[in-house]
Amino acid sequence: MTTGYARPRTTAVRRAALLLLLVAGLIVGSSLPSWATFADEATVSATVQTATVAPPTNLRATTTCTDTYVTVKLAWTASTSARVSGYRIRVHFGGGAYQDQTTVGPTTTTWQGTTYRSYTVNYTMTFTVWTLTDYGWSAESAHTPRIVC
Repeated sequence: MTTGYARPRTTAVRRAALLLLLVAGLIVGSSLPSWATFADEATVSATVQTATVAPPTNLRATTTCTDTYVTVKLAWTASTSARVSGYRIRVHFGGGAYQDQTTVGPTTTTWQGTTYRSYTVNYTMTFTVWTLTDYGWSAESAHTPRIVC
């Protein structure tokens, strides 16, 4: 007796085998490394400029001494840098110790301060002036000679 139907068992086995092969192919295929190579070139022309801050120059100190006090007058030549926002006056006491005195405006080129005479005796006291800029960079002048009375 022959019928026009396929045997259900054979069709199920074929479908199962096909499904097994597809799953195996996905697992093996996804575990293989993939290779890709990209090559590209670009030429870029750029100019980078950095600012250099010039310190004040020609710093001079004049001292006037009394029995108790010392008056120090500083004068300097202004920085040639652009965008100077001011000058910081700093006194140095030797051994790396220093103290900022004040900050003056960008057009100021003199300063005067008074201290106890004992500081000039007990410390190696010198001064520097710093150029300050509105972009945050600064530069220190050379030290004055030691302040003595």
